[in-house]
Amino acid sequence: MRLLALLPATLALLAGCASMSDDQCRRADWLEQGRRDGRAGESPYRIDAHAKACGKLGITPDAQRWQAGWREGVVAYCTPQVAWALGARNGSYEGACRDRDEAMFQRWQRSGQDLYRTRQQRDTNRNEINKLEEQLKKASTDEERKVIRDKIRQIDSEQARLRRLIETLESAAPK
Repeated sequence: MRLLALLPATLALLAGCASMSDDQCRRADWLEQGRRDGRAGESPYRIDAHAKACGKLGITPDAQRWQAGWREGVVAYCTPQVAWALGARNGSYEGACRDRDEAMFQRWQRSGQDLYRTRQQRDTNRNEINKLEEQLKKASTDEERKVIRDKIRQIDSEQARLRRLIETLESAAPK
């Protein structure tokens, strides 16, 4: 369970890297690099970026060992849990599951994206309520205050619906 909690941050960190540093190229264990790339959901073409980065040093990646490692690593990535977490943080899918059950992966990712979008709407509504409350403080007439309060009540009702939906979406996450 702890690993799942750390997964989004780890994936985001790995995704931000262009490829490999000079030192990483020199010390590369291509089987292990492939495993890491697979677990991070990198494209099967990630080896091309490594070849470019390491080629500047005259180092050619062992593509067979990298691919063997990538195939092992991608097994840990192509799961409902990872797909859902990726969607829930609005992360990008790079096609790593093409040779696995990609349709399943994409279904769970969309489910996670539903949660992401619902949370975004909740946050937008919260900001709108805050703005309306500021307007309410500045309102000079009873009619103005009534209109603003009605808007706040409508959004508040929508917030209750969104909270229930978020609970439902979170409870439907893969275990």
